[in-house]
Amino acid sequence: MKRIMTVLFMVSLCFTLSANGGGETESQGPVTLKFASWSIQEKNFQDYFMNLKEDFEAANPSIKVEFNGYPYGELKKQVLIMANAGQSPDIIQCERSWYSSFVSGGYVAEMEPLMGADYMGDIYPEILEDMKVDGKAYGVPWIASPFVLFYNRDLFAQAGLDPSMPPSTYEEALQFAEKISALTDRDGNGVYALGQTTGAVPVSGGAVLSMFFSYGGGIRDAQGKVSGISEGNRAALNSLKEMYEKGYNPEGAKLKDLRNLMAIGRLGMYFDQLWGIGGAYAINPDMKGKVGVALPLSGNGAPAGSTLEAHMLLISEDSGYKKEAAEFIRFATSTEQMGKYSELAPFLFPRTSQVEGTPVYRSREGIAPVLDYPKTIHPVEKHPEMENVFLALTTAAQMVTVGGASADEAMAALDKELKDLLK
Repeated sequence: MKRIMTVLFMVSLCFTLSANGGGETESQGPVTLKFASWSIQEKNFQDYFMNLKEDFEAANPSIKVEFNGYPYGELKKQVLIMANAGQSPDIIQCERSWYSSFVSGGYVAEMEPLMGADYMGDIYPEILEDMKVDGKAYGVPWIASPFVLFYNRDLFAQAGLDPSMPPSTYEEALQFAEKISALTDRDGNGVYALGQTTGAVPVSGGAVLSMFFSYGGGIRDAQGKVSGISEGNRAALNSLKEMYEKGYNPEGAKLKDLRNLMAIGRLGMYFDQLWGIGGAYAINPDMKGKVGVALPLSGNGAPAGSTLEAHMLLISEDSGYKKEAAEFIRFATSTEQMGKYSELAPFLFPRTSQVEGTPVYRSREGIAPVLDYPKTIHPVEKHPEMENVFLALTTAAQMVTVGGASADEAMAALDKELKDLLK
């Protein structure tokens, strides 16, 4: 992959690389790695990241780490600005929906030559396959999750449902939702029964696509051609329509809205990334122990499916310190550090040796029910327009809910949009 650069940019980049030690040459004196991250700005994780920095620098006296913190919604834009100015951070924390943009633009380095075949081979095959572009991976997963189902155990019991037996299919979930929707909270407010994010943000599109996958649909047909029209997509959209019309799902909800409703006891079930429940616990710590979790649901007899939701670590193609950056990533994703990180928020280890070799992790209440998650992961193509594809999926979901359109009307509009975007 190549980028078209102006002569002025090439000259400025040469000066920048010269100042940084230049490409892969041996560094003189301490190296400073710049790490662009949004997590460092999140209050619950700041102490962890500062300890991570201190521990790494103590183990690697010749390498220093400088955090470049940006809000989640700004990080991608800021990194691209820096990259085009020849000032790329060495390490980039990347959200799954941004990955295609960084790779297609040539901004990030291939990882296997830096991390080694043993490290890359330890990643679950389903996850590694999702990260590959033309057979090469340009990032490694840090924390991972499918869109799992969370449910309120107390509301299950109040509705006469067994809190130890969550639904495994959408058909069951809709039956459970009918009972839960009859409940009220202690203040007499109605309870939403089954939440699915449809807000106009890319991550919501990932949730909708996961629902398509679980019904046997997707954004390509059996022959691999781009298509928004399938029986699976129709069934998924009809389920979304039913959830909205029966008042099970809040109108146009984003994940933060659903987490808030779960925190205050007004949501029976909802779909989220595993770490998302940490947002509910931050609002109401008393909910800990009251929330169950289950693998993605299946629909119409199709195998349960989900997009890979992950925080990834990438190394800039323009970094003068790729080897040092890889060393930091190995340290940050070590079993010891991952164990410390997982104490702050639930997430799934993406490497087989860590899952198999950590009995305490495997036995945790919020982890044990979803350890088989890799089998639910469906690879998503890598295309520079994928963020817009995700937004198109939320538009289809909103058409059949607040827009009152039929599933066929929404699919026709989605099909046209997909074919324009994925040319």
